[in-house]
Amino acid sequence: MITPRELQISVSLHGINQVSCVVLNPQPDCRYAFYVLQNGKQIAKYPYQDAAELVYWTAEEGNYSFRVFVKENETEDKISKTSPEVKIQMDNGFYSSVERKKTFWDIFTNIGNMFSEIVTHWDRMIRISWYDYKVLNKDAYLGSIWNILNPLIQIATFWFVFGIGLKSGNDVDGYPFIVWLLCGMIPWFYVNACIVQGADAIRSKGISVLKMRYPIATMPLEAVLVCLYSHLVMIAILILTLLFFGVFPNWHWLNLLYYLVYGIVHYTALTTITSVLTMIALDVKKLITALIRMLFYLTPIVWSITRMPEKWHFILKLNPILYYVDGFRDSLLYQQDFFMCPGKVIFFWGINLFLIIVGANLQAKYKNRFLDME
Repeated sequence: MITPRELQISVSLHGINQVSCVVLNPQPDCRYAFYVLQNGKQIAKYPYQDAAELVYWTAEEGNYSFRVFVKENETEDKISKTSPEVKIQMDNGFYSSVERKKTFWDIFTNIGNMFSEIVTHWDRMIRISWYDYKVLNKDAYLGSIWNILNPLIQIATFWFVFGIGLKSGNDVDGYPFIVWLLCGMIPWFYVNACIVQGADAIRSKGISVLKMRYPIATMPLEAVLVCLYSHLVMIAILILTLLFFGVFPNWHWLNLLYYLVYGIVHYTALTTITSVLTMIALDVKKLITALIRMLFYLTPIVWSITRMPEKWHFILKLNPILYYVDGFRDSLLYQQDFFMCPGKVIFFWGINLFLIIVGANLQAKYKNRFLDME
């Protein structure tokens, strides 16, 4: 049973002369009772029911709120919480809501609600992400093997074009070109998948799932986790390749754990924003798909940054994609630790914090609207 603090309740105008109260994070094996309050006084009472929502017909103007009771079926334990108020006033013969005045602290409340929803549904989120990973390419004869085969074919293509064709197989910083290329391409495949698939994280679940009160805050992280499973397999292939070419493990390789955590946080925060924007306008997804192709060639992944004039290095290194890609090369090839550049750490985690703030508040703003989309 969750605590009253974790219980998330939304109140809004629903149709004409109706006020809707919805529990945003319904609990399994629980029932819900609703007390309707007008100007702080109880005016109606609805007994326990399985549905985690209630629509109430308003009869007059006033400030409406709901006292929600949650009772577990087996233990009979129960909690209660009062929802925020919504002001209803007469407008041209009909009642309409007046949006509650927002405060500065709502920004942090929305962030807390997002993290609370993720923690509450953590086990469920892991199971669903693993299931989504297993059903990828399920209709193909080779099945999940395509999750590995596709990137390997792309790597072979780039190695042939850039390694044999354009560079004549020359080493890069003392390493075989194929080794240097793999250390950049494998993190790129993860970045590409997170950005493209993450932008569709909410929309791909379908409107029917949204109307079942699916925990929306978990969807971007689920999409990133699905990409992570394939990423870990590719990292294992990368390590075997490094061993084959005589590049052996050292303690600097542990920096990969930091970059993996950074990648999960960064691309979850980013897709929290893009998935909401895609629900608002599908053009966002098409724009992201087009931009990601451009970013691939603008980022030093298949070409070395040393080929660019020195004056451009600083600007290129502000790119979070390059931070993640270079993190692999720094850890596996150049034996450089992430904490040796504290300025970079502060800058890129500052970007993460900004994305989390924007993403959490975008979700809070549009979450209820998604439930009415068709």
